[in-house]
Amino acid sequence: MTQSFSIQAAVARLDAWLETMRGATGYAGPVAHWWQNCLFYTGPGLDWRYEGIIHGYLTLYARTQDRHWLDKARRAGDDVLAGQLSSGHFAASAFELNPYSGGTPHEAACDVALLALASVLQSEQAADWRRYLIAADRNIRAAQLGRLWDPVRRVLRDDANRPTFVPNKAATLTEAIFALADHADDGATLVSEYAIPILDGILEHQIDLGPLRGGIWQNTYGGRRVEKLFPFYVARCVPALVQGFVVMGDSRYLHGAIKALDFVMRTRQPDGSFHQVVYADGTTNSYPRWVAGVADILRAITVLRPHGYHADLEPTLLWLLAAQSPSGAFPTAEGFAAQVSGRRTTSTPALRDLLPVVGWNDKVFRLLASLLPEATALPHGVSESYETACDVEGRPGVWCETPARLELRVGKDVAYRWEKGEPWAVVAVPELAWK
Repeated sequence: MTQSFSIQAAVARLDAWLETMRGATGYAGPVAHWWQNCLFYTGPGLDWRYEGIIHGYLTLYARTQDRHWLDKARRAGDDVLAGQLSSGHFAASAFELNPYSGGTPHEAACDVALLALASVLQSEQAADWRRYLIAADRNIRAAQLGRLWDPVRRVLRDDANRPTFVPNKAATLTEAIFALADHADDGATLVSEYAIPILDGILEHQIDLGPLRGGIWQNTYGGRRVEKLFPFYVARCVPALVQGFVVMGDSRYLHGAIKALDFVMRTRQPDGSFHQVVYADGTTNSYPRWVAGVADILRAITVLRPHGYHADLEPTLLWLLAAQSPSGAFPTAEGFAAQVSGRRTTSTPALRDLLPVVGWNDKVFRLLASLLPEATALPHGVSESYETACDVEGRPGVWCETPARLELRVGKDVAYRWEKGEPWAVVAVPELAWK
């Protein structure tokens, strides 16, 4: 197995990089994603980045008993509380659609993190632990269930105005509901009325037989099932299904989680990476294949381990650790330029490949923190400056990161520049930086 010290060093460097990405009101930076990118707005986002950041710091506190890490978790929680709107939503909570609010599963991911923080602070007998519980409760009941729950069909919509269901997003809210139920007087009702119907909806999207057995279709839209399987999103359904088994004792949920992860592991490539999408006819597109995001697949393995599921972390973990940049961050992906064709024509990474995104790196942070042994100590971490070659629509470019800046140069021209801490990119030239 990978030496724990290499994980310690990776966590320390990633923590140092996260500090460079903090602005006055939270963790900031551009976003690259499969469907859309957010490269102009670079201010703080109260989205799923806080899920991994808060859990990562809470885990480091549990491993080390150093209150420095608990203070960082609390600081992150305070970011979210300060950004909660009168509606219960969180500001800039839509990730690739920031600075809009109301993002799914992003607000629910914040709720999961806030409730974990509340539980730890309650155990520490902190006087203000309920603040985090109240904020999460308000978002779950008003901004999530109050806006998206269909009481007639007993299903969670992904869009308040249209009949949509997205299993992985619904799974994140289910995690939040289970966590809230531990603190709420109506906890049993929350579970029976909302969590269980959502989990049953996820299982209804799971394939029972054939070569795609265990896969969970990406979503249903207007009554039509979108028959695409994204291993990353299938893996994000696993923790909620496991919780359903633990809370309810219903083996259907555990079997569903195991089948889901079996499907995901069948898509693993020899180098440890995973396909991006598998279609109904069994064909695949590998690109862009997530680098930082692969941590959530590894997390699903660790969640199932106590229930007898064993899969080798090492091929993927080694592939992931090898990708860490001198800045301490992990790149978003490999092969964004081949997203449409499915075929890479150059090994030189594109801008979106290299872009270090807090909302992907948080997943690595949470995973690596969980893999540290008890009573561990982290070495001093440093975020170093670096430059590397970059392909810009067939033209050679140079990608540069320092503790103060992200920058893309094409020849003598600056195609993209973000001064860390600023809410908007200073330079963003679409025809040079991305299409």
